Amino acid sequence: MDNYKLLRFNQSIKSHRVKFLGLWLLSVLNKRYLSIQMDPVLACNLRCKMCYFTDDDFVRKNMKGTFKEEDLEPIAEATFKNALKLQIGCGAEPTLFKHNLQLIGLAKKHRVPYISMVTNGNLLKDEDIAAFANAGLNEIIMSLHGVYKESYEDLMDKGNYEKFHAVLKAITEQKKHTPGLRLRINYTFNKDNFHELADFFNVYGNYAIDIIQLRPIDKIGETAYNDFSLRTIEKDFPGILKVMREESAKRHITLLAPASVVRNEEESLKVRSGNDSSYLKPYTYFYISPKYSWKDDYDWRTETFASWQKRNSWNMELLRNVFRSRKSLEQVNRNMLNYSVDIN
Repeated sequence: MDNYKLLRFNQSIKSHRVKFLGLWLLSVLNKRYLSIQMDPVLACNLRCKMCYFTDDDFVRKNMKGTFKEEDLEPIAEATFKNALKLQIGCGAEPTLFKHNLQLIGLAKKHRVPYISMVTNGNLLKDEDIAAFANAGLNEIIMSLHGVYKESYEDLMDKGNYEKFHAVLKAITEQKKHTPGLRLRINYTFNKDNFHELADFFNVYGNYAIDIIQLRPIDKIGETAYNDFSLRTIEKDFPGILKVMREESAKRHITLLAPASVVRNEEESLKVRSGNDSSYLKPYTYFYISPKYSWKDDYDWRTETFASWQKRNSWNMELLRNVFRSRKSLEQVNRNMLNYSVDIN
């Protein structure tokens, strides 16, 4: 399954009513439509300045715990039947988890079509990359907050720039042996690291990158970096985005990016694409960690996702959304961003 072509197809459907009708049908038939985002361990080896791991109070209260190896099979039995995608790592660092091979194996056993891992890469060894790829991992997503060494090691505190490049080189080499493995870069930008993107391909152009996502800074806690305004980059955004699109197209790289940066009523900046795919996100985004899961009343130890749907009249909720207006849906989706998907 090509996850990005599916995203593009969803983006091409302009009517939210049609989208929810399709989602309702998948749910009624107990088919796959969940994007499971899983943090198997709530910890991180870095202290990136735009991340809540620099918020000591938040970390102390919320970021502790790890799944046991014996938890993985029950979680898979309860949820993977309905998973269109499993992403290992969401808000924490999954390479600190000791049982990723077993997790990937379970996802393959339950025929999850697409399996990815999000990591800062600083703990990845060459043998890990090979083992994960051979076990069935479809995609490694590398988090990046700076094109240059100075910005990378400043914003990704405790990160090692040379190690990051070594991992990209190792993944590029591994792709020769497992061509199905994809490499994605998630670049989170703020006003201080945005203009570096003009040199992105000069620095990273020799690596076998398949996907790039440009992600605007978002407030996710009392973080060390706290300038969330994008006002100073507004005029330069279209030009640098144009360069990224042109260079990505030359290299057959899929680019996920907001189409524009625009002012809202409060004179702050928001990012929009004109795509309303995020309306579905609260109904397809399934988060699970040692402390949290999907909804407050869902417990994978005692019920399956299918039984939870039935108990909560979930199908009826999806059907109601077919008849809801965009305005009412925006109340649920007010903090979610849309991205344009350029597949090259």
